[in-house]
Amino acid sequence: MGVEEEFLLLDPDGAVAPAAPDVIRRTGGDERIKPEYMAYQLETATSVCTGLGELRRELSRLRLTTAEAAEAAGAYLVASGAPPFRAGPLGALSADDRYRVLAERFPEATAAGGTCGCHVHIGIPDRELATAVLSRIRPWLPALLALTVNSPVYGDNDTGWASFRYQNQLHWPTFRPPDVWPDAGSYDREVRSLVASGTAVDASGVYFLARLSARYPTIEVRVADTGLEVDDTVLLAGVTRALVATLIEDIRRRDKLLPAPRQLVSEQLLAVARGGVLRTARLLQKITPQLDAAGDTGEVYAGIERLRREGTGAQRQRRLWQRYGPTSGFVGALAAGTVPVRI
Repeated sequence: MGVEEEFLLLDPDGAVAPAAPDVIRRTGGDERIKPEYMAYQLETATSVCTGLGELRRELSRLRLTTAEAAEAAGAYLVASGAPPFRAGPLGALSADDRYRVLAERFPEATAAGGTCGCHVHIGIPDRELATAVLSRIRPWLPALLALTVNSPVYGDNDTGWASFRYQNQLHWPTFRPPDVWPDAGSYDREVRSLVASGTAVDASGVYFLARLSARYPTIEVRVADTGLEVDDTVLLAGVTRALVATLIEDIRRRDKLLPAPRQLVSEQLLAVARGGVLRTARLLQKITPQLDAAGDTGEVYAGIERLRREGTGAQRQRRLWQRYGPTSGFVGALAAGTVPVRI
C-alpha cells in the first residue's frame, strides 16, 4: 500500500499562501513532496509500505519535513479538506501546463478553489481482478468517507457540512463512484471515452472515487478528505487494505455481486458529507478476518474507538472553530494537529 496526502499552505492569519515552489525548494528536492493544482497546495507520497507501523513512520516523516520547510517559508502546513477562509489568492494555479488546461476547461470547478484529499493505493497487479474489486467497493465508499470527513469550515464559516470538500469536488464531472465494469477492457474504454469527449483531460484527470491508477499497478481509493492527524490516515489505509483483501476473497469464492445502484451510493455519500454519521459495525464485521490475517485488528479497532471518543476530523475542527472562531488561533491549532510530535 501507499498513500498520497494533500495539504494546504496557509499564512498565520489563515489566508492561503501560494508558497508551494518555495516550500518544495526548501525540502531539498525530495521527490515525494510535490506541487498540487493550486500554488497553496502540496502533495506528499509515501513509498510502498507493507505494514501500518512503516506507513505511520513515512507519513510522520513527510509531514514533519514539509511543515519545517513551510515554516521556513513563513507558512503553516494544514491538513484540512478545504481552505477555511476566503482570504488570499484562492485562484492561484501552480505553474504547470496541464493545470492551465484544466482551469480553462473546467472554470467552475477551478473557481471553487483547491481542496485536499487522501488517496490510498492498494497493490493489485492483475488488472482484471482490480476491475472486479472496483465494482464491489462502490457500496463501501460512504463508510470510508464517514471515517475521514475533515472540512466543515470554508469561506469564514462553519458550513454545517462534515465534508465541504466533497460538495466542492462535485463540480468535476468525473468525481463520482465507479461503475460496474465486466472487465478491464470495459474500464479502459470508459476512460478513453471520457477523455475523447473532453470530460477529462487525460486518464489521470478521471476522478472516480475509486479507480485503477494511471501510473501504478494499484487500485486508488480517492473518496477521503485528507486526514487531520497521521492516525486518521493510518486508520483509513488499514481499513482500505483489509476491505480490498476481503473483496478479492469474495471474488475468488465467486460470491454474488450485490447490486448497489450508483445513484443510491451517490445519495449516501452526499448524506455522509452533510452529516458525517460514523457507522462502522457492518464495515468492521466485513473486514475483520482480513484485519486478523494482516495483524491489524488491534490498531484499526483502537483507531475506530479513538474516532468515537474524540470525534472525526470534522468534529475536532468544529470544536476548534467554536473555541477560536475566525482567528489565527484556529489556524495555529489546525497546524499543530497536522504535524506529529517529533520523538
